[in-house]
Amino acid sequence: MIDEIKSKRPRDIFNELKWKEGLDISKCTIQYIHRGAPGDTKTVFGDAIVHIGHMFFTIFPDTMIPYHRILRIKYKDKTIYQKVESD
Repeated sequence: MIDEIKSKRPRDIFNELKWKEGLDISKCTIQYIHRGAPGDTKTVFGDAIVHIGHMFFTIFPDTMIPYHRILRIKYKDKTIYQKVESD
Protein backbone atom coordinates (compact mmCIF):
# COMPACT_ATOMS: atom_id res chain seq x y z
CA MET A 1 0.00 0.00 0.00
CA ILE A 2 2.77 2.45 0.88
CA ASP A 3 4.33 1.89 -2.54
CA GLU A 4 1.15 3.42 -3.97
CA ILE A 5 2.07 6.86 -2.58
CA LYS A 6 3.57 8.55 -5.62
CA SER A 7 3.84 12.13 -4.42
CA LYS A 8 7.18 13.60 -3.31
CA ARG A 9 6.22 16.99 -1.84
CA PRO A 10 4.48 17.30 1.55
CA ARG A 11 1.38 19.10 0.25
CA ASP A 12 0.88 16.51 -2.49
CA ILE A 13 1.48 13.67 -0.02
CA PHE A 14 -1.21 15.05 2.31
CA ASN A 15 -3.70 15.38 -0.54
CA GLU A 16 -2.94 11.87 -1.74
CA LEU A 17 -3.37 10.44 1.77
CA LYS A 18 -6.61 12.36 2.23
CA TRP A 19 -8.27 11.67 -1.11
CA LYS A 20 -6.86 8.46 -2.59
CA GLU A 21 -9.01 5.43 -1.95
CA GLY A 22 -7.38 2.91 0.36
CA LEU A 23 -5.15 5.47 2.10
CA ASP A 24 -5.86 7.11 5.45
CA ILE A 25 -4.32 10.43 6.48
CA SER A 26 -5.01 9.64 10.15
CA LYS A 27 -2.36 6.91 9.95
CA CYS A 28 0.44 9.34 9.22
CA THR A 29 2.62 11.34 11.57
CA ILE A 30 4.28 14.63 10.74
CA GLN A 31 7.45 15.80 12.46
CA TYR A 32 8.15 19.49 11.99
CA ILE A 33 10.32 22.31 13.33
CA HIS A 34 8.64 23.96 16.32
CA ARG A 35 10.84 26.56 18.01
CA GLY A 36 10.82 26.24 21.79
CA ALA A 37 9.63 22.63 21.90
CA PRO A 38 12.05 20.00 23.21
CA GLY A 39 14.63 19.47 20.47
CA ASP A 40 12.87 22.23 18.47
CA THR A 41 10.60 19.59 16.91
CA LYS A 42 7.02 18.49 17.36
CA THR A 43 5.09 15.53 15.99
CA VAL A 44 1.36 15.44 15.17
CA PHE A 45 -0.95 12.86 13.66
CA GLY A 46 -2.48 13.38 10.24
CA ASP A 47 -6.00 13.55 11.62
CA ALA A 48 -5.03 16.85 13.30
CA ILE A 49 -4.86 18.47 9.84
CA VAL A 50 -7.94 20.60 9.22
CA HIS A 51 -6.78 22.36 6.05
CA ILE A 52 -4.23 21.65 3.32
CA GLY A 53 -3.33 25.02 1.85
CA HIS A 54 -0.94 26.18 -0.84
CA MET A 55 1.92 27.33 1.42
CA PHE A 56 0.79 26.04 4.83
CA PHE A 57 -1.15 23.22 6.39
CA THR A 58 -3.37 23.95 9.36
CA ILE A 59 -3.73 21.73 12.40
CA PHE A 60 -6.49 21.88 14.99
CA PRO A 61 -7.56 24.35 16.17
CA ASP A 62 -5.89 27.10 14.07
CA THR A 63 -2.13 26.58 13.89
CA MET A 64 -0.67 27.22 10.44
CA ILE A 65 2.58 25.39 9.67
CA PRO A 66 4.59 26.15 6.51
CA TYR A 67 5.54 23.08 4.49
CA HIS A 68 9.25 23.98 4.59
CA ARG A 69 9.24 23.23 8.34
CA ILE A 70 8.31 19.58 7.81
CA LEU A 71 11.21 17.27 8.62
CA ARG A 72 9.59 13.87 8.17
CA ILE A 73 6.28 12.27 7.25
CA LYS A 74 5.63 8.66 8.21
CA TYR A 75 2.75 6.49 7.08
CA LYS A 76 2.11 3.37 9.13
CA ASP A 77 5.56 3.80 10.73
CA LYS A 78 7.36 3.91 7.36
CA THR A 79 9.08 7.15 6.33
CA ILE A 80 7.54 8.45 3.10
CA TYR A 81 9.12 11.91 3.20
CA GLN A 82 12.43 13.06 4.67
CA LYS A 83 13.62 16.64 4.33
CA VAL A 84 16.98 16.85 2.60
CA GLU A 85 19.36 19.22 4.37
CA SER A 86 21.45 21.42 2.11
CA ASP A 87 25.01 22.46 2.91
